[in-house]
Amino acid sequence: MSGLEKFTVPSLDHLQEIQLYIYDEDKISYGGNQYWFPKKFHQLSGCGPIAAANITAYLAINFDDKYMPLYPYKGNINKKEFLLHMIEVRKYVVPGWRGLTSVHKFADNTLAYASEKGISLVPHILEDDTVNIMEAVQFISQALEQRLPVAILVLTHPIKELKEYVWHWMTITHLKLNPADNKFYITTSSYGERREVNFDLLWNNRRKKDHIKLAYFT
Repeated sequence: MSGLEKFTVPSLDHLQEIQLYIYDEDKISYGGNQYWFPKKFHQLSGCGPIAAANITAYLAINFDDKYMPLYPYKGNINKKEFLLHMIEVRKYVVPGWRGLTSVHKFADNTLAYASEKGISLVPHILEDDTVNIMEAVQFISQALEQRLPVAILVLTHPIKELKEYVWHWMTITHLKLNPADNKFYITTSSYGERREVNFDLLWNNRRKKDHIKLAYFT
């Protein structure tokens, strides 16, 4: 049985984009930016901690009955408070000298941060590089249907158009099937900006040595 037979295309029309707006006077960012870290090394290796900071802040604000302690600030997210959150999260979500290249370490570190705040999170991880795109789409859509953002790690990739997303963590906030080209697109937070990425191009053009990992938390 092929992947297309086993996994039907989920209806994505009902999915609403998760909002990750961060306000700084008259400027608005879409999620955190690793270059906000005050230390240079933290800037260069900060995409993993930023994904964790985005997700934990979002959970705390949007599901405050369950996750409020994950982000101690109220109201709209502003850059000053989010920077403090980033610095706090990075004490637990610590990259190595080559960055944070393990989705399990990312999940374990995020759980350690949550545990310190008295919150128990459950990680959901897609790490199998052999799965077809429909399984990945199903995994992402299951999270977004619950209004939960998804962390994505792209290590290496051969497509030049995607080079800015290589060796990089992002936060997925939306998924759609574009009727114009019948391709899946993910909306992500990357470097504090809203980016649309051709997921078909990303997922279906990997080599055996390329790795893409996904994780979300409940």
